[in-house]
Amino acid sequence: MAIFQPMLLALSLVGCRAASTDDQTAVDSGADSQSKPDTGFSDGRNWPGDDWELGDAESVGVDADALEELREYVFREAHNSQALVVIKDGLLVGEWYAGGRHRDSLVTSWSMAKSVLSALVGVGLRENVLTLDDSVGDTVPDWATGPNQLITLRHLLEMRSGLEPNWSNPNGVYSVITDQLEYSLAREIEWAPGQIFNYVNEDSMVLGEAVAQSFSEDFDTLAHREILSPIGLDGVWWKDAADHTLSYCCIDSTARDFARFGLLYSRDGAWKGQQIVPKSYLKESTTGISNDGFYGLHWWTFGSVFAALGYDGQYLYVYPEKDLVVARFTNYTKVGNKSIRKGGNYHLTDDSGPLDGSELYWLVVGLVDN
Repeated sequence: MAIFQPMLLALSLVGCRAASTDDQTAVDSGADSQSKPDTGFSDGRNWPGDDWELGDAESVGVDADALEELREYVFREAHNSQALVVIKDGLLVGEWYAGGRHRDSLVTSWSMAKSVLSALVGVGLRENVLTLDDSVGDTVPDWATGPNQLITLRHLLEMRSGLEPNWSNPNGVYSVITDQLEYSLAREIEWAPGQIFNYVNEDSMVLGEAVAQSFSEDFDTLAHREILSPIGLDGVWWKDAADHTLSYCCIDSTARDFARFGLLYSRDGAWKGQQIVPKSYLKESTTGISNDGFYGLHWWTFGSVFAALGYDGQYLYVYPEKDLVVARFTNYTKVGNKSIRKGGNYHLTDDSGPLDGSELYWLVVGLVDN
């Protein structure tokens, strides 16, 4: 099975190099494993509270040899890996860091954030403030008239809007564009919406605005209240210089916290008894629709496994049938002292070198399918 790798796409994002790492630190099985975190909720499954409970891999059906094989592959020197976290049945069964990084070190999402945006669309469906076939122009005045009024939220989610990226800046939307929303809106249809898969960051930027306007609320406030805070994901979502959240990318958090988002999706969009993302929408969004069946609604789809993927090899794999979540991140340095994409504030990540997305996929699946 050939796994489509998002780093092969022309993402029009800044890619930078830093020194590779050659040392790894495994999870310390000390204080965390002494008692189960108090989640305040019990349904017979393990849930993280303020922290994750550690678990023994083989006792929850994870092959220890396969886990070591995954660790070895991820942390080959040329792969520039910073973090690897493995969650099975709500337990932390594997965790490693390199380059002097640790569990509290920041990683960044790049386009993994698109899948969080997809979850917010699900919240909009739950609250009956939008439908997938709404015209984007219903809430975004710039597209209320003309050819772009044919574009729906579904078209943006499927990456089949009929739009190209904005090529007026050869360095792409993430570069030094002051108002990235305005830049993303300044495009016109090139072919009929709903026909051709074309992965475009600007489409997700516009989708974020449409979702925010559907709620009549600031996007960042909405994302934290409805998704990040309920699952305990302590993250900062970057903005542009015009105060628009970069809904196509760029959440800074920890590998452990990103695994929480994976667990939310591993468990049908529910978190400790609260249905955050409607189950029916979650199933639709993680089912292959476009890109020859490898893309759903802002999720990459590989049959029974789906993933949030980001530039330079950020991976969040979810295998619901096995309640398995695997998060892997490359080395990240936040440059500047603000989370505003302007001037000296930007993301510096290593690429994954020869790391192969297909091989990584099979190593992840092999943890539980041997």
